[in-house]
Amino acid sequence: MKNRRKKVFERVVNPVLLKYLTKSHSSEVSIAKGIPMKYLKYFKEVSAHKNAKKIRYRYRGKSKINYNRDQSYCLMNFADTFAVYYR
Repeated sequence: MKNRRKKVFERVVNPVLLKYLTKSHSSEVSIAKGIPMKYLKYFKEVSAHKNAKKIRYRYRGKSKINYNRDQSYCLMNFADTFAVYYR
């Protein structure tokens, strides 16, 4: 399991984080944003480890035909992207 988590981090999570990383000199609080939902399971797998930093996921997306969302939040099932924040 440890070996798989390391491979997932090196091959998937780390390159995606580098691509969607937010600029540190701005007033942005997120670590990364605009990450496609297809990568969420990999991020959750890596962040579930006991030594990992505590992070929070915020889901982002537009209203769909069958889902009219509130302006303040979006449900995971209807999200297009997600952002990562320190807890």
